[in-house]
Amino acid sequence: MTAFHPRLRFVSLQTRFLWGTVLLIALVMAALMVIVEHRQRVAIIDEVQERGAVLARNLAAISTGPLLLYNFTALEQNVTQVAEETDVVYAIVLDLEGKVAAHSKHPERVGAAMTDPASARAAGAEAPLIQETVLAEHRESLYDFAVPIQVERQRWGTVRVGLSKRRMEAEIAKTRRELALLAVLTLVVGGLASALVARRIARPVRRLADGVAAVSRGELNQRIEASTSDEIGHLALAFNHMASQLLQQRTQLEVAHAELRQRFAELSDLKSYTDNILGSLTSGIITLDREGRVVTLNAAAEVLTGCSLAEVRGRFCTEAFAHAPEVGELLMGTVASRVGVTLVSATLRRRDTTSIPVEITTAPLKGGDGKDLGVVAVLRDLTAVRQLEEQLRRSERLAGLGTLAAGLAHEIKNPLTSLLIYSQQLSRRFGDERFRQNFETVVPRELERINNIVESLLQLARPTRLSLRPVQLPDLLERALELYANQIEAKQITVVREYVHALPPIQADQEHLYRALVNLVVNALDAMGKGGRLTLRAGLGDGVDPFLAPRRWAFTRQLKVEVEDTGPGISSSKTGEIFNPFFTTKPGGTGLGLAMTHKIIEAHGGTITFRSVPGTGTTFTVLLPLTAEPQAERRGNGA
Repeated sequence: MTAFHPRLRFVSLQTRFLWGTVLLIALVMAALMVIVEHRQRVAIIDEVQERGAVLARNLAAISTGPLLLYNFTALEQNVTQVAEETDVVYAIVLDLEGKVAAHSKHPERVGAAMTDPASARAAGAEAPLIQETVLAEHRESLYDFAVPIQVERQRWGTVRVGLSKRRMEAEIAKTRRELALLAVLTLVVGGLASALVARRIARPVRRLADGVAAVSRGELNQRIEASTSDEIGHLALAFNHMASQLLQQRTQLEVAHAELRQRFAELSDLKSYTDNILGSLTSGIITLDREGRVVTLNAAAEVLTGCSLAEVRGRFCTEAFAHAPEVGELLMGTVASRVGVTLVSATLRRRDTTSIPVEITTAPLKGGDGKDLGVVAVLRDLTAVRQLEEQLRRSERLAGLGTLAAGLAHEIKNPLTSLLIYSQQLSRRFGDERFRQNFETVVPRELERINNIVESLLQLARPTRLSLRPVQLPDLLERALELYANQIEAKQITVVREYVHALPPIQADQEHLYRALVNLVVNALDAMGKGGRLTLRAGLGDGVDPFLAPRRWAFTRQLKVEVEDTGPGISSSKTGEIFNPFFTTKPGGTGLGLAMTHKIIEAHGGTITFRSVPGTGTTFTVLLPLTAEPQAERRGNGA
């Protein structure tokens, strides 16, 4: 049987009080017995040892003279006199060599050496010695007291007195018996007294228990007469007051219950209304608890993620959305940091292997009292937006073609004009030596210039083929600085490096990305005069500070590079054209460097922006994804 009737386990208060009292008395008496017995035993042992030490010292005092005079008769009388004392088993006097000079129990051993361990220790003692030993003849336990006989600090012999422990042990045993008898009597008397007290207490308590049982059955009109003025009487009065209060509160609860049923119906209607709102939203709503487990998904979130609420509820978001790690990492990042992210673009991979561009916003979820409840995330499908952006890019590319054609015509017009002039004069001035020298100098130079322009345009228009591998951004920046070290030294430019420690590598094409960063560095150097300051920064994107919490890399999607100069800046009228081909503010520049840089950054799935304050300087900011996703081939100039 694994279960018992409750009555079989019931133990009355009276029984518990009785046994508790008896147990307490038993523990107290046991402690008293141990303490008293210990003290008595110690006192008896101390008394016996003190008596034995006194006898040994007295024997040593009266045996000093006879031992010096070799008066063995006096020594024999002394040991015989001591041996007549109560409990003395033997008295022995040893000479300087440890031989027996007098023995009360065995006179025949006079002149012989005693070789047992106890005798050896006694003969060699330089100070009074007490040791326990056993008399071999009778197997009797006794104390052996040894006191050296000294004259002018020189030992002349030793006195030994053997004292029996029999009477001492009998006294200790008697004490124990008396204490045990006292304990038994105390237990009996205490048990009887506790039984009487328990009976007096249990009777009114039993009436209270019956009343409580009746109240538990709903019979709230119970009353108990208080026959005493002690705690039991006060308990009876409190019970009566409780019963009346319960009767009153039950009436109030019945009224409140009816009101709550009405409120519950209203809340149920409100919940249904809220659920309908969430279900009607076109944006996906995901909520997590404080540990990162999925709590709710609305219908749009189920469609976007390809997961139903039934299969992911209660699972950690990184596990539930394992097929879309970007979503899981962003959600866990908000759970860990309690800081939301806003409008983060990501690619949501569904279970059916399709991908949807989404925009994710997360925020901590708070209760009405401000308590943390978890995290809420909003997923917005950007498919239509991306299509509109692609249409806009096509329009921009068409507009860029016009700008490109105009710039190309402007750049090629000058060398073509020179070539046309020389070609028209070639037939009539061929014999002019100076004309031929100019022709041989100008024509190849202008043709090379046209070739460079066309080659740059081909690179700008040609799809960028990337060879991805892990790349450290600080290393590329340092290579760019080494390339222009002479120019930096000549202009006395101060270089400030602000690199985040242990920055993770990105997947990128090292040579293309190096070329883009070189363009930014050389533009900054060209913009500054002597004594400027070039600041290079490499760190995390999205405004995340890596020193706020460990392991932020897992929740950060981008790395950031900034190239800041202290040049004259760019006027606001020219900021819209900065990445256009053939736009330049440098004398003799082609205006293709920043356009090429823009294309390389976009090919890596990144973005490049700038901010400039006229008279203060310009800062170019490049954001690159940790895991590069090369953009699809674009037609046009890529600007």
